[in-house]
Amino acid sequence: MTVALLPPQELDLDQQFTELAARYVAPRAAQAYEAEILDRLAWRRLAQHGLWRIGVPVELGGTGGTWKDLATAIAGIARGSDDLGFTLSLIAHAGLVRAIAVHGTAWHHDHVLPPLLRGAIGATALTETHGGSDVARTRTQARMCEDGWLLRGAKDHITNAPVADRALILARVPDLGRRDITLFLVNLRSPGVRRGAPEQLLGLRTSPTGALHFDDAFLPREAVLGTPGEGLATLYDVISFDRALYGLVAAAYLEPRLDEIVRFTQKREAFGASILDHQYVQGRITDIRITIEVARAVSLSGIDALVDRDAEASLRCSVAKLVGSEGLVEAAQNLMRLRGHIGYMRGHISQDMQDALGTLIAGGTTEMQRKNILNQMLATRSEV
Repeated sequence: MTVALLPPQELDLDQQFTELAARYVAPRAAQAYEAEILDRLAWRRLAQHGLWRIGVPVELGGTGGTWKDLATAIAGIARGSDDLGFTLSLIAHAGLVRAIAVHGTAWHHDHVLPPLLRGAIGATALTETHGGSDVARTRTQARMCEDGWLLRGAKDHITNAPVADRALILARVPDLGRRDITLFLVNLRSPGVRRGAPEQLLGLRTSPTGALHFDDAFLPREAVLGTPGEGLATLYDVISFDRALYGLVAAAYLEPRLDEIVRFTQKREAFGASILDHQYVQGRITDIRITIEVARAVSLSGIDALVDRDAEASLRCSVAKLVGSEGLVEAAQNLMRLRGHIGYMRGHISQDMQDALGTLIAGGTTEMQRKNILNQMLATRSEV
């Protein structure tokens, strides 16, 4: 059953999806974390409420909202779900949905996009063991055959890989010469596609990651996203949206935790006064609020720049990812220290610390974000 979703301008998407996440995701979050699985039932429920149709044009099966509307809805889920891993899996899927809607052909819109809007799970597979986040070093290759392409190679540490139905794959097409990097949309349930076992992670255990292997997997000729050989240009647009979402999600995820720690420090007494009266406590709490405000602002700026095709869009989105993930780790540490010994015990406080650390790597490391920021700065200066 599909639940009708009102046009974005007629509702508060943030509030709506905060409440939906509290209803569908949060009650099952601890159980899913213990089992180390993605909550597929919650995923389907959110899809039935129109989550993935929000940023998609009406003619493609969407509600005609904006990509900022979709980002706002995902932030609402981060706020209400009590499950950071689940939200990061949503980010991976959101990037694929936008990639197809913005860069896809009529074939992609007719054959690949509809199931992703209804609840199928998507992934973007870039990383390989030898190259890490350096996508230019990819070794996965596609060669043309009579009716399409044959894909051979492997991807590692891919968010959603153990459960995904479709994936965006970065590969080389040697026949094209030096400019050979190309993006392909792959049905992961096709012959020739193998999945590795789900990885055992320190945190983010509800966001399954793993390897994908391609043994001459056949792809139809239309599977190419964008222009063959021009995959990097398309890819940077795709991953920039993901990076901005990381910052926005970090801000939203911290909001209820900030409210909780303020209440705790107001009630907790030491040396005859509420510990909130102590400056060192005030400093840690205000640092969390500063992270929330800065991460949210720079993330929304990045999304605006991306939609407007601003030359600094990639830079701003990398700043959002860096500020969001680094700020989330610092905030998790502050939340733990403010709780004292209780914060270090196994529970949701220490879990937040484990999950936060994973965001330093997922979606591109801090070091890769700094490299991209510098490269964009230098490119802008050279154009002056």
